[in-house]
Amino acid sequence: MHTFTTNGRAVRVHALHCGSVTIKRCHATCCLPERTPTLLRFLAILADRRFAGPMPIWSYAIEHPDGLFVVDAGASPSYNDPQSWRADERSRAVIQSFIKLAVADGETLPDRLSDAGLVAADVRALVLTHQHVDHTGTVPSFPHADIWTTRAEDAAAGRIGALHWRWRTPSTRIRYVDDEGATTDLGTAVNLTEDGALTAIHTGGHTPGSVTVRLHTDQMDVWFTGDTAFTADAMDPAAPTAGIHTDMRRVRTLQSRLRGAGLILPSHDPTALDRLSAAAGQPV
Repeated sequence: MHTFTTNGRAVRVHALHCGSVTIKRCHATCCLPERTPTLLRFLAILADRRFAGPMPIWSYAIEHPDGLFVVDAGASPSYNDPQSWRADERSRAVIQSFIKLAVADGETLPDRLSDAGLVAADVRALVLTHQHVDHTGTVPSFPHADIWTTRAEDAAAGRIGALHWRWRTPSTRIRYVDDEGATTDLGTAVNLTEDGALTAIHTGGHTPGSVTVRLHTDQMDVWFTGDTAFTADAMDPAAPTAGIHTDMRRVRTLQSRLRGAGLILPSHDPTALDRLSAAAGQPV
């Protein structure tokens, strides 16, 4: 737990380690020129037989006076269960050929919330930075929470590998940032708290509907940036860009806007917990 204040009131941020993801080396590094079309980048990654080292999967919980909020739902152990893919064997063959997920007992988001003394049923809203499998895995464990995403992400689901059937049920309480938000200089934004301290912003870039979450505190702004870059260092607009992004212009625009804007917490940065602790002035 790491404590900040907003308008003098305590706000606590928890970095929750929810397993690991391993991707191809061509995916994790900058193996192709930045201008390479997305399809060619995807094919190069698919053809690469080498995997990089595992990266952590982070979800973030924010205790605010208005309630408990979570950024991303991590992965589900069912990803590695062939029986859970019976409805879509083709997707399993493609996705598991270039993404490996490891979620041990006790590493799911509900487990990690419990470890932190929090209760999944108390989560008021869960914001998905995007709909990939390592960010949506435990959404069904939050039937009473508002699940924030974007219609732009829904529309691109099949094209970007988002699998609605793995996490969405008829009772899932979906809300759309791009429906309910107001226009800002970063994109359409929704205030999740009455004081405007916690904001979900449709920034796009990594995927068409990617969402960035900002927590405004008296000390600094904290930005939860999903997979806009795998690490905070890679958020430098001058740094080479790894991964697959649907709109490099929007990725670079966001990186430029957030440079020096506060604490950046991507979803897979091994240094995230250390940097959060340092920013809050507290030991790990």
